Amino acid sequence: MIITIDGCSISFSGRTTIIKLARANGITIPSLCDLPRLEPFAGCRICLVEVKGRKGYVPACSTIAEDGLDVLTTTPEIRELRRGILELILAEHPNACLICAEKSACDEFKSTIRKTGEVTGCVLCPANGSCELQRVVEDIGVDRVHFPSHRRPGDVRRDDPFFDRDNSLCILCGRCVRVCDEVRGATVLTFVARGSQTVVGTAFDRPLLDSGCQFCGACVDVCPTGSLRDRARRYDRPHDARKRTTCPFCGQGCGLMVELREGRILGATPDPTGGPNQGQACVRGRFLIKEAVHHRTRILKPMVRKDGRLGEVSWDEAIATVAERLAGIGPGEVGVAASGHSSCEDLFVLNKFATDVLGARIIAGPWTASVAGILEQLGRATGQDIPLNFRIPDIGRAEVILSFAADLSVTQPIVRLEILRAARSGATVVTPGEHGLTLKSSGVVFFLAALSKILLESGKAPAAGAAGSGPFLASLKAFNLERALSALAISKEKMMEIAQAVKTRKPGVLLLEPGILRLADAAGSLAAAWNLAVLADLRIVPLDGLANIRGGLAIARAFSAQPVTAEDLAAAAASKKIRGLYLAGPFPSASPAAEFVIVQDAYLGETAAVADVVFPETTGLESLGTFVNIEGRIQQADQAIKPRGEAKPGWRLLADLAIKMGATDFGYTSTDSVRHDLIHRVPAFRHLPGTADPSDDLFLQERPATPGAFVDVKTAAGVVEDRLASTPSDPDSYKGLNMARETKSLKLLRGRHV
Repeated sequence: MIITIDGCSISFSGRTTIIKLARANGITIPSLCDLPRLEPFAGCRICLVEVKGRKGYVPACSTIAEDGLDVLTTTPEIRELRRGILELILAEHPNACLICAEKSACDEFKSTIRKTGEVTGCVLCPANGSCELQRVVEDIGVDRVHFPSHRRPGDVRRDDPFFDRDNSLCILCGRCVRVCDEVRGATVLTFVARGSQTVVGTAFDRPLLDSGCQFCGACVDVCPTGSLRDRARRYDRPHDARKRTTCPFCGQGCGLMVELREGRILGATPDPTGGPNQGQACVRGRFLIKEAVHHRTRILKPMVRKDGRLGEVSWDEAIATVAERLAGIGPGEVGVAASGHSSCEDLFVLNKFATDVLGARIIAGPWTASVAGILEQLGRATGQDIPLNFRIPDIGRAEVILSFAADLSVTQPIVRLEILRAARSGATVVTPGEHGLTLKSSGVVFFLAALSKILLESGKAPAAGAAGSGPFLASLKAFNLERALSALAISKEKMMEIAQAVKTRKPGVLLLEPGILRLADAAGSLAAAWNLAVLADLRIVPLDGLANIRGGLAIARAFSAQPVTAEDLAAAAASKKIRGLYLAGPFPSASPAAEFVIVQDAYLGETAAVADVVFPETTGLESLGTFVNIEGRIQQADQAIKPRGEAKPGWRLLADLAIKMGATDFGYTSTDSVRHDLIHRVPAFRHLPGTADPSDDLFLQERPATPGAFVDVKTAAGVVEDRLASTPSDPDSYKGLNMARETKSLKLLRGRHV
């Protein structure tokens, strides 16, 4: 098909709009309400164009391109029409600066007075320089407003955390309302009142905090003016640099653009094109990056305990102290804890130091009790290789989703968006909130087993030659379906409806998060989930919470030390099986029972406060590193700023310590030199180039999947036993900092008392 825009012939296929075709071919059509990922709204009318043969003018953002259309976008009549429409918009928006004859010289002579309480022009506006309305006024050439000015009602709303709402700057483009509904599925914001009294607000004018808002920041990011603005940045000067990096706070690996001014972090916005998030984020990545890096509890210098008190010392003294004390502890008598927030480079050198220098027999890491780790072990116990790699957008394309995960809006917000996308496309979605299913009840195993039995009764047979099918069929034969349905309070008809969808609609996914492994019947639930997936050809997707679970799991397999949980490590210390502790990760006890305790962390938490030596470690924004997200995607987190104080990357301080202790194979000088050894020692990284490009679409190497085999509860119990952490990891914790306790705004959102 061919369309002509301003005399330019453009070939296209599929369903698209005039404005998308124009922009893809370098033709500018101004707009204030149109935005990718949002349904056409045609509210601002700035994008009106002429289509030859049609009466009047049509909005380019909502008009579907058709074969043979001849479109004009810049005729004198259209320019005049746009100018009049824009004047009407400006009549309800502070416009003194927008139409000022001296605005071209203003930046050179003006003084900064942004802290005024009321915005009457651009020089007072927090969006000055980044406002889309400014650009549209410049493009269209408005230099006068012929209509009387009208200020939208209401004061600036500052009663919610994270951002302010100023209706006097709103142009009613509807972007915030639509992104909240169409993308985030929250429907918190809406249009209130009518006519000249219309504003964007909430039902019954309640604060956002009381309206179900998760403060993801999507509304702030799409606002074309200063109506919605990040409070922490409201009075900052504009950024002078931006750096792309990966959010370090959870396992989704969202791409972020960190905005800087003179080397200082101003804040972060989601990368519209990078990572699995595609322009979306959560409250932590969107609003807490700056506060985390500059938090008052940051450890900025090494500390050594003298006369019962920690005091700051030089790096040389701290390393010498640790080297001397560890030399007096025999091989294998030091336990090591690793963190799921550490980079692959840090984890590789930590594992190498633990095994090659300390002779450690056990290394604690969160991957031991992760869903990915348990599934991998269960596959090995049944003689099969299962795929753990996936792509988050594939969840949004699934036809059936069975989700056994807790509050995804907190733990996996981007995954939750994909579930919403699938549901809006007609997918069958079953979540814990339905039918009384929760991760604290025995209903999970009942539900999964009942679903399997109904599938078998409906004629769904196991794949030919599937190992373990005999015991599996026997267990279901003895399963009391009526009793299970009664306990679940689900009718058989409803369960048959779900089973029919699972049987006939493809692809299907089964989402599991670590909460299922903490159930009283964890082994039974895991076996039931595994067997249902094998029977119905569902893809099991592990949703572990920390930033580098998959990377840590792959690295741990390459070393000889036994992987254990942090609780196991604490028990070994309490029973005096080990004499020393090197804690580069979380520890369940604030008072470790060991002769000598070293803590490598970024924040002074409870354990660091009672350590014998504390090494200051950089955050994910202060060092270059590689992370593997829940998809198995290998991502590079770029260094956004220089390390604060004397903090060092984990690999660097461990290499210095190893050399001080006489090791000869730790002469690392850069992240790339560590990555070189990582690639050669850990098979899963063998296709990672020496220098990773953030734009590369790289995944961990996996062995080809083998035909599914059923498991029995005894086998599952053997895998689960002694591998589960007793307490879940807090999604709001990062490297010793609990952001929900230490940050007032997040504390309000999570419902904790200030």
